[in-house]
Amino acid sequence: MAQAEGYFEGAAPAGGPEPYDDQAIIPRDIHFGISANPTRHWNGGDPIKTLVIDGFSIFLPEGERFFIRSLKHYAATLEDKPLAREINGYAMQEAFHTREHEDYNRSLIALGYDVKKMERPIQVILGSVKQPVMRLAITCAIEHLTATFASSTLRHPEVFSDADPRYRRLWMWHALEELEHKAVALHVFRSATKDTARWKRYLLRVMAMNSVLVPFIVIYVRNSAIFARHDGLKTGPRFWARFARTMLFNSALRASSLGMLLRYYWPGFDPNKTDDSQLIERTRVWLAQELSGLDSATPAPTQ
Repeated sequence: MAQAEGYFEGAAPAGGPEPYDDQAIIPRDIHFGISANPTRHWNGGDPIKTLVIDGFSIFLPEGERFFIRSLKHYAATLEDKPLAREINGYAMQEAFHTREHEDYNRSLIALGYDVKKMERPIQVILGSVKQPVMRLAITCAIEHLTATFASSTLRHPEVFSDADPRYRRLWMWHALEELEHKAVALHVFRSATKDTARWKRYLLRVMAMNSVLVPFIVIYVRNSAIFARHDGLKTGPRFWARFARTMLFNSALRASSLGMLLRYYWPGFDPNKTDDSQLIERTRVWLAQELSGLDSATPAPTQ
């Protein structure tokens, strides 16, 4: 069960919470308590709709620790002090995400899934990246992926229409905060590489995205099969056809996300050029209502 107290902990001055500026990065210290009551097939009783979402949580604790380290490395040397303060807000949000997804993954372990096996290749790949600027470039790429999924989720919340409310709140909260800090990593990257030729900076950014996409897809599909086999599902052509339909039409990875993803390849790409202010504000209101009345079954906001 989420805890409404601490909603603005660490994010607001003594006089009250920050104004709901669409650029504000608001760390919300919320405990969702997923591991207190692990639930199998929490997304409408459908194992495939559930594993499609559970698969993302496998990446998150290790990934978010990687992101925090990548940006913190540059925080003390930034001449742009407002951006340095944004890194602090970003790091707080990601730290809360890490905590809640570690709890989420403990619930998967309690249900019998081999989380350690699924996490291992992620740890190996991220652990192999040693250069600070490459860690930062990879962070930018992955943050764009998560912002793309977050935007699609918040625009199409019907993916959680039949979900356990605890899980729905967690994923909507996470998606909201991903949009709030969607530009921080890329702006740090630009600041850190300001003395690098623009074409070299562009190539580094694009190469990092290309190096992320293939391993992500391979690991995600591999882990989906591990989830399915534990649930007693045969991973033959019928399973993968249903999996593909779920991914394309019933999840955050719908076909409409492709355009958002490809924008990263534009020279001069800046996430803030996409106006998500109304989407952010609507979800903030919905989340606040959810936390003020946790026993109510408030449907996710719609367009």
